[in-house]
Amino acid sequence: MNTTEQIESPYGSWKSPFTAELVASASASVSCVRVDRATNPSRVYWLEARPSEGGRRTLLSKLVDDYSDATLVEHLPDPKWNVRTAVHEYGGGAYAVHNGTVVFANWGDQGVYLLDTQGGEPKRIGSMNEKLRYASFAIHESGSFAVCVCEDHTEPGAEATTTLVAIALAESEEARPDILLYSGSSFVSSPAMSFNDEIAFFTWNHPDMNWDATTLWRAHLRVDSGLPTGLERLRAVAGHAERESVYQPRFDSEGTLHFISDRAGGFWNPYHEGADGQVVQSLAAPMEAEFASPE
Repeated sequence: MNTTEQIESPYGSWKSPFTAELVASASASVSCVRVDRATNPSRVYWLEARPSEGGRRTLLSKLVDDYSDATLVEHLPDPKWNVRTAVHEYGGGAYAVHNGTVVFANWGDQGVYLLDTQGGEPKRIGSMNEKLRYASFAIHESGSFAVCVCEDHTEPGAEATTTLVAIALAESEEARPDILLYSGSSFVSSPAMSFNDEIAFFTWNHPDMNWDATTLWRAHLRVDSGLPTGLERLRAVAGHAERESVYQPRFDSEGTLHFISDRAGGFWNPYHEGADGQVVQSLAAPMEAEFASPE
């Protein structure tokens, strides 16, 4: 005997047991995958956005060959931690990991925090100024400082300024001022460092967006007593002589600078800087394919 009650409702008014909240709560997304090459390259870190927690982004990690959850670790289980930055309003590059240490931006106060992945409560570091936002973290091989983007909102009514700064990765009861490394462009993004203190990053200016035209820069970090004091031999690698969009600068183990550019036919293809300073295509021939997405 069928006891199911049938109810007729006008078109568009039928109430489903599957609510929008129920569907969204099951759709956690993953982003910002990182590997700690200095300590354990077999452990992978990532951010997980949880709709069931108001979209909070928490930091997790597990061994790459673990197909269960046996080695899964949630490093920031407390709901007060939300690994997200408001730089450029949409954020990005909210954390970095090196030698068991994580530096990250917390959404609630946009502060920069230091976390020991072996345990313990995150500690706030840096300027501790609520008018400053940080993103695109890159930790130096020594572990003594991180280079990142700083977006300054201290001037009321004025457009925020964006610079490249260094932050000492040491716990302190008092605020420590940022170390200015680069300024002068509307936007700066994606610093990357090599083993021999070379640094690369890209910039762009109004009215362009970063997928329209950027400039890739390379310089040497001047380091004194374990902290950088400025940049030396700053020069443009790509994007200065012609309009192109450059993304994802990275140094390999030999110090060669690799990056993505759309200089050939408008598709983001891989390139690198040759020993003579000229840009070299890394593929045998240009491909009508994208090797990156907008950052």
